[in-house]
Amino acid sequence: MNILWIKDGKKGHEKQVQALLEELSKTIDIKIYQEDYHISSLKRFFDIFHHSTSYVFRKYDSCKIIKSYNQNDIHLVIGAGSNIHTRLLLLKKFLKNIYNKDIIAISVLTPSLFKDEFNFICAPNHDEIKLSNIKNTIFFEGSLAKVSIQEPDDSIGLIGLGGINNHFIFNEDDLIKQIEYILSLYPNKDWYLFSSRRTSDLMIDKIKTLTNSFSNLIVAHENFDEIIKHASIKFITQDSMNMVYESLSTKGQTFVFNMKYKNENKITKQIKKLIENKQIGYIENIAMSDGLKKIKIQPQNPHYEVFAEVEKLSFQLAGKLKTLK
Repeated sequence: MNILWIKDGKKGHEKQVQALLEELSKTIDIKIYQEDYHISSLKRFFDIFHHSTSYVFRKYDSCKIIKSYNQNDIHLVIGAGSNIHTRLLLLKKFLKNIYNKDIIAISVLTPSLFKDEFNFICAPNHDEIKLSNIKNTIFFEGSLAKVSIQEPDDSIGLIGLGGINNHFIFNEDDLIKQIEYILSLYPNKDWYLFSSRRTSDLMIDKIKTLTNSFSNLIVAHENFDEIIKHASIKFITQDSMNMVYESLSTKGQTFVFNMKYKNENKITKQIKKLIENKQIGYIENIAMSDGLKKIKIQPQNPHYEVFAEVEKLSFQLAGKLKTLK
């Protein structure tokens, strides 16, 4: 099966699709072709307009697709993210005209438009209400991540930071205090700290200042996937849903930082559920009688099982794809 993967340039989206395709390749013989499609909001508007008016492709796009994929007989198009969902449906139409056969279109994550035109939608279960009337939806928990059962290294810890977001208050000074507490509590570990594109320059500067006081703090820029597999303990900001589930998909303990909600929504509810079920540990701030706060770490259930959502999803999707052959 030849698969065309449309990539939107957002790491969180692309890692989920990659994890799914790698898992599918274990049971289905697939060959993957890729197209980078990083667009502006204006170009996205024209994609939606062209799809709505049955205008398939401009001449440039048509020539590009014919040159790149016509000889490879594409069977399936897939991608994640609102910027490429309409692109997938345009490709589904266009490639059908080339091959004179139906092309399978799979949306990873919930599309905002044209939901009923996809063959399959793979969506997080917190979006279930949005897809209640849509057939061929396969749900998974949280986000998709590669599964690792590699035994962790007790000398390695990981800190994962997000940044400004719509769900949690990203209080930089409060987070710095929590990081200082972690580094002091586990002085014998090498702590690899990873930031994200949402982490502010000011927060990065504060982290760099911390390295002057803590020689075991390493500001890392590469090898996240390897470090998270090796880390025996991981602390993630609550806004970083993908990182939380990447951590839960590996061995070692997972904790989230103490953060206040901006408002209650599907993301905050999902993190709250993980905490309440003790699927993740968390840092708790306890108010003292003198008005100060005491930091305490509440543990994760020691008998938790490594998350394997991508394996479950792949199994279901592979079964459905085989019925379409």
